[in-house]
Amino acid sequence: MPASKQLKTLSVRLPELEVRRIKSLAASRGVTVQEAVQQALVSWALDAQDSAVEPLSALAGSLAGVDIFAMMKHERKAEVAKERRKLQ
Repeated sequence: MPASKQLKTLSVRLPELEVRRIKSLAASRGVTVQEAVQQALVSWALDAQDSAVEPLSALAGSLAGVDIFAMMKHERKAEVAKERRKLQ
C-alpha cells in the first residue's frame, strides 16, 4: 500500500453521550463515524486555511493597520524603563 494510502489512528476522548449522538447522526446520514469525522476535519482544515490567508492589514477591528512590531518594541521599552526605576 502506498504511503499516502496508509491509515493512522487518531484518538479523541468524548463523553459517552456525545459519542452516542455522533454515531447516531453518522448512521442516519449513511456514513461511518470514521467517514463523518474525516469529513468534519477536512472541512475544518479548509476553513482554517482560508482564514489564515488574509493578512493582518485586511482585518477589520482594533488591530487593523497597526504596526504590531513597533507596538511590541514600544511596550518592551516601557517594561525595561519600569524595571530600571524599581532598581534605583
